Amino acid sequence: MTEAEHGPDQIIAMALTQIRRDQQTRHLQRRAAEGDSAAASASNAARYRYLDALDGFRTAVPISQIADAIGVDRPRASRLTTQLLNEGYIEREPAPGDSRYALIRLTSLGEEFVAGVHESRRRGVAEALADFTAQEAHTLAELLKRFIDAWPRTPSTT
Repeated sequence: MTEAEHGPDQIIAMALTQIRRDQQTRHLQRRAAEGDSAAASASNAARYRYLDALDGFRTAVPISQIADAIGVDRPRASRLTTQLLNEGYIEREPAPGDSRYALIRLTSLGEEFVAGVHESRRRGVAEALADFTAQEAHTLAELLKRFIDAWPRTPSTT
């Protein structure tokens, strides 16, 4: 079956599959690392997911919340937390009213790292849009936002 014979839902599903495959093979991460294979490693991908999730919260949160956000178990999130604390990307603070829990927040180094990865992704998008007219790029952006907003999600249990 040719692409012209597929419906829009099939074409979009195939495009999303290709994006996921590219993410799994870390194409953009390798570009951001500029040839540094260690920076493009799977362990760094997990660390980035952690930092990006933490950036999305915009406030200090418990490790369990980060674990849930990135889809890992709590022991894995704790190991990532230890690594990122040691590297200076995050900091720990006591939870108000309950000293048994710690809250995690990005440091300025962590914020800079996340901003750098976001900028690398933005440059990749700009490169992909290079042959689009301004109107086509604008239309794609509007429709993609609308598509993402309509994407079915499981209600949060928190």
